[in-house]
Order: sequence, then C-alpha cells, then structure tokens
Amino acid sequence: MMHRREQHAVRGALWAVASSTAYSLSSVVGKDLLDQLGPASLLFWRFVIAAAVLWVAVLLWQRAGGPDPMAVPRGRALALGVMFGLLVLVGFLALDRLDASLYIVLVYLYPVFVVVGSSLLGTRPPPLTWLALAIVMVGVVMTVPELFTGVGDVSAVGVALTLAQAVIFAAYMIINARVMPREVDGVVTAAWIMLGASLVVAPIALLDGLVVPRGGGRVFEVALFALIPTVVSGICFFRAMRYIAPGAVAMVLTVEVALVILWSVLFLGEEVRAIRLAGATVLVGGVLLAQLVNIRESRINALLAT
Repeated sequence: MMHRREQHAVRGALWAVASSTAYSLSSVVGKDLLDQLGPASLLFWRFVIAAAVLWVAVLLWQRAGGPDPMAVPRGRALALGVMFGLLVLVGFLALDRLDASLYIVLVYLYPVFVVVGSSLLGTRPPPLTWLALAIVMVGVVMTVPELFTGVGDVSAVGVALTLAQAVIFAAYMIINARVMPREVDGVVTAAWIMLGASLVVAPIALLDGLVVPRGGGRVFEVALFALIPTVVSGICFFRAMRYIAPGAVAMVLTVEVALVILWSVLFLGEEVRAIRLAGATVLVGGVLLAQLVNIRESRINALLAT
C-alpha cells in the first residue's frame, strides 16, 4: 500500500505529464497561427481568452461551493503572471533570431537550472536525480540531429535571449513553489497567472497593431490554442506543483519534446529520423528514472516521519 507522500509523488507526476501533453498539442493546433497573427497578437488572444475562461470558471465554482479566488496572495500571483508573460515574449524574440534546433537544446536547459537553483536554496536532490537529468538532456539533444549538421550563423542575441528564457522559467518555477500556498487549487492559480500575463502582453499587442482572427475556422483554431495548450496545460502544471518539487516537475515537462515528435507523425504526416525516435526514448527513460527516484525518496521520508 502506498504512503501518502508516495501518492503525492505519483499524482504530481501524472499532472505534469498531463500539462506537458496539453502544451505539446500547440504544435498541432497552433501550427499556422503565428504566421497569420504575429507573435504579439497571438499571445494577446491566447492569454486574454484563457484568463476570461478561467475567471468565469473559478467564479462559477465559487458560487457552487468551490474555493474563493480572492483568498490567495493576489500580488504574488499577479507578479508571477507578469513573469510568465515576459518569459513567453522572450521566447518568441529568441526563436525569431535562432535556428529552432539550437533553440530547443538551449531552452531545455531549464530543468538543469531548476535543480541547481533548488539545490543552492537548500533543497538537495538525491544523487540519482543528477543522473536522470543528464539522461534527459542527452535525449533532448538527440531529438534535434540538425544541430550536428550545422545551424548556420548563430546570433549571440538569440542565444542570450534563449538562455534568459530558460533562467526566467527556472526562477518562475522555484519562486512559484515558494510563494504560492500548496492548498491553492491549480485552477485558481492559473486564473491569476493568465490575468498577469494578459496585463503584460495586451499593451504590447495594441501598440504593435492587434490582428483580429477572421473566419470561423481561424477563430475556432485560436480558441482551441487558448484552451488546450494554455488553460488545460496551466491548470495541470499548477496542480503538479502542489505535489512534487519544481525539479521533478521540470524534468517531466521535457516529455513535451517526445510528444511533439509523436504528434508530427500522427497528425501532420511528417517523417521522423531514427535518431529523433531514439532521443525521445532516451528522454522518456530519464524522466521515468527521475520519477522512480522521487517516489523512492517519498517512501523514505514517509518511513522516517513515522
């Protein structure tokens, strides 16, 4: 029979997988939106729609006996939302200046930064966590074989922006785990985060010249992009953060790389090289090792607590 802490470890990992799965679908549902709307307008509709849906949901839930969305550290939650909006904007600026293969390898250094940052702040990971992290990083690199055939001229600004995004995301996860009470439900947290992100993106999009999606098909695609990779992914992410440490969540989220490859084959009919499939397998293996270590540590801590 599982101890409570082991159950939390498993539950947290499953929520993180769900978050990664929902976010990975952005490669399918939002494939053409960036070219059609541009980054500022796309992010505007993404965050504004997500915030509206989440706030309607939490207010209706409150009326039905759910949690009070105002009974949270509102300033901290909004600040985290602003931070999230900024890191997404930085990512778009980086990707505009850098080859996608190099961008993926650099931005997915964020689990390393999360584990290192958590360690420096006093949360020492088990030795096997470092091994799992190394395996995950090897898997990520293998999924972008284009990196080894050359990526053309490398923009120093693009590299700096990508590393900045990885560091900001790592800091965002660590700070989130420290300032947001664990009892706050993921739906409530997501509502505040999306509101904060909207406050950052809205003025930028309006100054840039907001592009409105035209046609029923395009509007549906934008709504889907706001709901699945944003609302669903965000809720699952914050629920994962309630149960497991940021480093463990970060490593599970790298499954997104493997899932994007899977969706490209299933939905987009793309051919995938064997090394990318091997990399995806290695990555998933590293994630599984990390979760086994996490469950083992939870079991040990539960025994020590009795």
